[in-house]
Amino acid sequence: MRDQEPAAAGWDIRPLGGEDAAAVAGLEQEIFGMPWTKETVEASIRHAKGAGKNGSGGKGAGMRYEALGVYAEGSLCGYLFAAAAAGEGELHRIAVAPAARRWHMADALMEEFLLRFSDCGEGGIWLEVRAGNEAAVSLYRKHGFSEAGRRKNYYHNPVEDALIFVYHYFPVSYSAK
Repeated sequence: MRDQEPAAAGWDIRPLGGEDAAAVAGLEQEIFGMPWTKETVEASIRHAKGAGKNGSGGKGAGMRYEALGVYAEGSLCGYLFAAAAAGEGELHRIAVAPAARRWHMADALMEEFLLRFSDCGEGGIWLEVRAGNEAAVSLYRKHGFSEAGRRKNYYHNPVEDALIFVYHYFPVSYSAK
């Protein structure tokens, strides 16, 4: 991947496939202190694909999974994993390769995620983030998440608190009177 930003039309967001697992696992190792294993990544992608069952696309038994990648010039630059059940969503992971940061790919992933999960209703969408991850905290606030709590010493390598954020989508309806 080049260090120059590709034209906005030069990158796109689409579902991750099994062929992306190694690239995601590599980024996990590069970005996170507690990275997911390749096996965890593969399992998450299978869940999002519906594990090949009835073409469910990751939906079924009241559960929905999403595994999205953002690609530039055919290369994976970032990804997002999320799930929803019982009217509540949870963002499990979002990451962008260091060389692709500041290209607004995280913003685009968040926008796509919020569109896909806008039906979560009153349960909202939840996530946890390292208290010291200022870039991620800023991203979540920018997209309408608000802080709802803190978990002391939740993360390891290094030990750090987790901030809990929630996003509530309340569609406005108008009726003619």
